[in-house]
Amino acid sequence: MLVGGFVLGVIHSFDPDHLAAMSTLLGRKRERSAHAFAKGLTWGLGHTLSLVSLGMLLVVFDAQVAGFWERAFEASVGVLLIYLGVRRLRDMRHRPHLHAHRHGDVEHAHYHVHRRRFDHGVEEAHSGHSHAPLWIGLLHGFAGTAAVMALLPALFLNHVGSYLLYVLAFGLGSTLSMAAFCAGIGHFAFRAHQARGCGPRGWAAVAGSASLAVGLVWLGSILLA
Repeated sequence: MLVGGFVLGVIHSFDPDHLAAMSTLLGRKRERSAHAFAKGLTWGLGHTLSLVSLGMLLVVFDAQVAGFWERAFEASVGVLLIYLGVRRLRDMRHRPHLHAHRHGDVEHAHYHVHRRRFDHGVEEAHSGHSHAPLWIGLLHGFAGTAAVMALLPALFLNHVGSYLLYVLAFGLGSTLSMAAFCAGIGHFAFRAHQARGCGPRGWAAVAGSASLAVGLVWLGSILLA
């Protein structure tokens, strides 16, 4: 059963709303595959946390996700995808430029795109990190809890320990597969950045358009259901 949970987690991570959302967070700068891999792991952490927390409450109280809340979570995913898509497409307005900066004792230059007008003399502008993958993972987990519960073997429905093990296996599968996907995109974007910065705007067009399209279809299917 644990192997089945892991395999289902791998399959689940490739849902179009997951891939579309995470794609908008990649390829914005010249990042190594390891950094993109970490974004996928962070998404998986949020996704698994919400599945465990909400799912265990449902198991303990022998309850189900109310139809209103299930639709609300699903609709919020559609809104998020639209927002991420539009936000990513806005990056196409900014031309990539050469920027020299330091990482410790190493100084180098690369092409990239700024969303805001940063002071290039301020190193801290590039040292921060975003929690977006975690929040996106949390929302995806809440929206997908009802579906995961429906896939549970009947004998797990009233057993907290079995549910926890099953969902952890499910979460591990979805986390590792999403991390691998992000690493692959990160590697592709890194290579594209070497071609005089052609990567950022091209990937912004692809990822932004995909997220916007999936979001519109997703939200429309919920509102018209």
